[in-house]
Amino acid sequence: MAFRDFGWNALRSITYNYGANFIGAGVGTWAFIESGVDWEYRNFAYNQRRLTAGSLAALYVGYAIPVITPITLYATGRFVKNEKLQLVGLALIQAALLTYVIQTPLKMITGRALPGIVTALDHTRERRTDDFSGEFDWFNMNFLGGTPSGHTANSFAAAAVIAELYDDNIPLKIAVYSYAALVGLGVSLSVHWASEVFAGALIGYAIGKTVGKSFRRTQADRERWSFYVTTNSVGISVNLR
Repeated sequence: MAFRDFGWNALRSITYNYGANFIGAGVGTWAFIESGVDWEYRNFAYNQRRLTAGSLAALYVGYAIPVITPITLYATGRFVKNEKLQLVGLALIQAALLTYVIQTPLKMITGRALPGIVTALDHTRERRTDDFSGEFDWFNMNFLGGTPSGHTANSFAAAAVIAELYDDNIPLKIAVYSYAALVGLGVSLSVHWASEVFAGALIGYAIGKTVGKSFRRTQADRERWSFYVTTNSVGISVNLR
């Protein structure tokens, strides 16, 4: 079920809003670099060591939440026999997988230089004073760093899925998008250029909206058709509303 329409949703994610999100990610990255915003923001973060150290929590939360949340929701849904929770868990799994499938090749192709704001995992604190925000080592096949921000893409994809499946729950929508924005802010102060966060948010949103709409149709189909068994009959109930 987590792979329902996986291929089609991958295509729909890329062409979501006529591809405007992916085009915007590319154009936005260029604009951030050319205007000097990436470099200025990076230098601000570089000089704020306490702020940067605190923001590292977003890095580790961004690794854990996309794995823990869908599994927890699906398992809870199974335990309490709540089909909606199960559906949300499966949708989040697909969104996370699609995000990985789409953003990883982009990282491997662009090979963008790391901002070097802080030492974390494979990142180092870069002491260069020249503007290297526009350095790209094309096809260097490094899928760990670079553009777009996978943390941001994952968080916005998850937020968009939940917002789509709980469309009438405004407080929840505010909460999930606030979480996504905080993850993006955190990684922009530590391991990513600001433009990579911008690109990740656009790409993740496109993926999440696509997957959310797909699973929302699944939910509607389930509500329209239901299988029943009684002591003297078996059949299918159809809601024609």
